[in-house]
Amino acid sequence: MNQKKIKEFAFVFGGYTLLTLILTYPVIFRLSTHFMCDGGDGFQNVWNMWWIKKTLTELFTHPYHTDYLHHPEGTTLLFQTLNPFNGLISIPLQFIFKMEVVYNLIVLFSFVMSGVGMYFLVRYLTGHRPAAFISGIIYTFCPYHFAHGLGHLQLIAMEWIPFYVLYLLKMYHEGELRNAVLTGVFLILTTLCSWYYLIYCLLLTVIFVAYLLIAHRKELIESDFLKHLGIALLLFFVCMSPLLGPMAYAKLTMAFEGQHNPETWSADLTSFVIPSGISTWGRMWFEGIWSEWSGNTAENSNYLGYIVLALSIFAIVRIPGSRFWAIAGAIFWIFALGPYLRVMGKQIQIPLPYLLLHNYVPLFSFTGVPERFDVMLKFCMSILAGYAVLELIQIYFPGINDWLNYQHDAEVNPAQAVEKNWQVSGIELVFVAVVGLLICVEYLALPYTTTQVNVPQFYRQMANESDKYAVIDVPSNALTLYYATIHQKPIVGGYISRPPRKALDFLDETPIISTLMRGKPAPPSDQINDALLQLTEYNIRYIITHNDRHRAFLEEVLSLPKVYDAEGIKVYRCVGPVQQ
Repeated sequence: MNQKKIKEFAFVFGGYTLLTLILTYPVIFRLSTHFMCDGGDGFQNVWNMWWIKKTLTELFTHPYHTDYLHHPEGTTLLFQTLNPFNGLISIPLQFIFKMEVVYNLIVLFSFVMSGVGMYFLVRYLTGHRPAAFISGIIYTFCPYHFAHGLGHLQLIAMEWIPFYVLYLLKMYHEGELRNAVLTGVFLILTTLCSWYYLIYCLLLTVIFVAYLLIAHRKELIESDFLKHLGIALLLFFVCMSPLLGPMAYAKLTMAFEGQHNPETWSADLTSFVIPSGISTWGRMWFEGIWSEWSGNTAENSNYLGYIVLALSIFAIVRIPGSRFWAIAGAIFWIFALGPYLRVMGKQIQIPLPYLLLHNYVPLFSFTGVPERFDVMLKFCMSILAGYAVLELIQIYFPGINDWLNYQHDAEVNPAQAVEKNWQVSGIELVFVAVVGLLICVEYLALPYTTTQVNVPQFYRQMANESDKYAVIDVPSNALTLYYATIHQKPIVGGYISRPPRKALDFLDETPIISTLMRGKPAPPSDQINDALLQLTEYNIRYIITHNDRHRAFLEEVLSLPKVYDAEGIKVYRCVGPVQQ
């Protein structure tokens, strides 16, 4: 990378960093005291990062099986939202900072790099830096990104999708083995963040190849694109086979729970034109509408923004070269609507294409959240908006640059524009700044949700105990996973994305555990002693509760001694000798 490109990267990175710090207010003032999430799934991802560090630096094993959850048998994490890329880059940070800072830096990194990635993609497509910067703003500060910032660290990590598409396009227009290798590398990085994003990238690739077969068959046949695409995919499958193989075997031989119902998690048609609960404006004026949508705020924040929508339509009408992105965006939009159309929270029995994917493609039926296709709709609209901004500049500021006959025969990517050094005037910068500012205001989601956790001292006390034992911490949720990173003891049960049916059967069938964790009836009085002995045999030392729901059962039925009662928790010691 030459000095000019380094300066460009530094400027762009700095620009998106500044915007990220502004648009995630008040995070900059809470970096070390709060987590950039709500009280839900974000803490599952805190555990994920802690677990990856523990496995690779202490246990020296792979992270896809754990006996720190679902004690005593442990559980597979093959279908956990583990996002190992984030876990890996967090390891050095965990040696330096407290977990709040680590988590927040990962989130901020994803916001900044998502903008950077889209910038360089649109910079390649248009050769125009200001237009590319607008595209990056749209992509990284869209409502989808802010909404999943509530806790889906794996979905916040949108940063590698633009880089994958950038090198996919380079592979088509420039050839070269280097581009094929980088395409495979960025597909791997995308997958190490989210399996959803792997599916979306592969689907975009299929749409791209189909488009080329229809619109540019001769160029496709004469080029080495398909050969290079094969090399990229081969590299991906070879590198990922140690994980893909076990996942396929587990899916075929084991039953898993936790799949989502796609009818619930489909995008409401009105959610694309009405700001959701994540939006500053949605909270102020539109609660009566978005409160009727199915799902939750993290999933139904699909607002397009009228400025971005207008720019996209303008590009489609004026620029033939934008045709592919319009087609791809329309396909992803239709998939985001799910198996049946929903309008104002009501399902209309009009079947949609996603129904075919759900019924006949096992991978899709295992995911079950069609709303998440929205990220690819925003991806395509970001590119369309970049085209539109540049076209508007050529219309209203003539003489600044030649439009380079932009609607030429290479519709997907006018690659020769890459080498064009556009001369940017002051008035042009003002125009772009105003457009960017208006988009940021329309997408505003302030204040950014943060959560502070006060950890009861008892968890830190357990961390100082060197012997290994297990605990029951109820209710079992994402927050108890965070507490597990503090006390670092195995826990019974555990909040994971796709738990094996076998692990849940243990919770259902084991006396006392089934009562505490699954709401089953208490064991008969003549079986209490055997049930307590079983807990001792499983090396379960403490039962921790966060409410009084089980107080009578623990104190009056089981007669367990209470050893701690403060800071919102009650801790009971299991009766019997503890196995060392």
